[in-house]
Order: sequence, then C-alpha cells, then structure tokens
Amino acid sequence: MPVNTSPQLVQRTQVPAGPSLLGQGDVLARLRDHERGPIHIIDPFKVPQAEAVEKAKLLDTLGYPAVILASTDYESFEARMEPYVAAIKEATSLPVLLHFPPRKGLGFPLARGADAVLLPALLGSRDDYYVWKSYLETLVNLPGRVDREDWPELLLAAALTFGEDHKTGDLLGTVPVATVGTEQMDRYIAVTRSFGFHMVYLYSRYTQVPVEVVRHFRRRLDPDQIVFVSGNVRRREHVTAYLEAGADYVGFAGALEHADWRTTLTEISADRP
Repeated sequence: MPVNTSPQLVQRTQVPAGPSLLGQGDVLARLRDHERGPIHIIDPFKVPQAEAVEKAKLLDTLGYPAVILASTDYESFEARMEPYVAAIKEATSLPVLLHFPPRKGLGFPLARGADAVLLPALLGSRDDYYVWKSYLETLVNLPGRVDREDWPELLLAAALTFGEDHKTGDLLGTVPVATVGTEQMDRYIAVTRSFGFHMVYLYSRYTQVPVEVVRHFRRRLDPDQIVFVSGNVRRREHVTAYLEAGADYVGFAGALEHADWRTTLTEISADRP
C-alpha cells in the first residue's frame, strides 16, 4: 500500500510564529538528551486525577524524562484536561506531554499548561485526515493561541501500528504494518526521514511490536530522530529488550492500572538511578 502523504501541501504550510512551536523548545531537547529508558503513559479518562499525581511524583523521584497523558477515546477534553495537567505540574517537575487523536474540524486537542503535544501522522491510515490534514488543521487553529506561553510545544511523530487493531482501525483508518519483509517499513522510514519528523511512534494494541522492527527503524533513521515504542509493556524484560534493540523510550500504561502499581513501577524501573 502506498504511503498516503501530500508533500507539496505539507512543505508549503506556513507555521505561525510563536514560542515553543514545532519542537524548538525545551521538551524535544530534553527527550533527545535524556537517558534512554521507560516512560509512563497515563489515561486521564480512566485514571483518577489524585492517582495520576501520586504516580507522577514517583516518576519524578525515579528520574523519568516526562509523563505522557494519552487516550484513544475522550469527551469534554478541555474541561477534564486543564485541571488534570495543572495538578501534575503543581506536584512535580516533570514535563507533561499530550497524545490524543485529532477531532475533525478542530485538529489535535491542546490543553493550557501542558509542555508538549505529540502530533502523530498515521502514515498507514486509509484516511488522509489522520495522515496529514489533521496536522494542517491544528496549525490553522493555532494563530489565536501561539502568543500565549502556556500552550504546548509541538512534536511531530510518524505513527505506525502493528498487529490487528480493529478499534484504532475503525476510529482512525489505520492498517497494520506488514512485518514480513521490510519493503513497507522502508517506505515509511524514507518518509519519516525526508519530512524530518522528530520521532517515530511504534504501537501495538493487543500484541507487542516485534523487537526486530524496532532494530530496523533505529538502524535506518537519523540519529536525532527518537524511536518510541509502546503496547503491552508490562515487565522490565520488555523494556530491556526494546532498549537493546535501539529504542529511545519504551512506553507503558496498563501495567500500572491496578492497586499495587507502586510495586510494578519499582520493578519496571529497576535499573534507573
């Protein structure tokens, strides 16, 4: 299947001037310079705010680079997210990153106080909106916001899904990336490099991204392009395998969605300072 992009439209887009846009702020530099390792993803539409704050405090103590707030499904985003972000920011020094799918007509949702937002281009989607139009729509809606220093930095991510995932497929039109042979992956890698994405986000909802896939991407991407992998990471050995394959960050979410999350976090973070 061909990569569904429109280079002419993307290259001609004028990015509004303003602080902390398109990865020119502190968050991208922090992610590039920080020690590679695990990173926790919290679903603010499942995890109570008080619990998220406690988790973020411990992540801060353990030396994590950031905390990611993400969900596939969300409602009343602004009303929920701004106090949620503010509570984490008040209690910790961690940068808060947002990772949510866009809404047609509005683009990617933003929340005041967040340090950065991941803008994923779903290169394997059948719907142009989720490949590139959502990014342009977000920029169109930015001019009224960019003169405010409390809006997040934009981080551009080439996002790819692996393994059957009807939920994401039905919602965002994604088609799983083939892992038999490398031709399709190499096309996506070429797009990621030529468009200068800040990172590639490799995700599997029900299985795991194959370790050899991570290794393939790391070998062929530019050194400063971040390799992020997540999906069903529940134990330290999962993190270690991905780091050894060249991942910069290994995201985990559901592993901490239980009462004894502190024990699990300690185990996943075993090699951290």
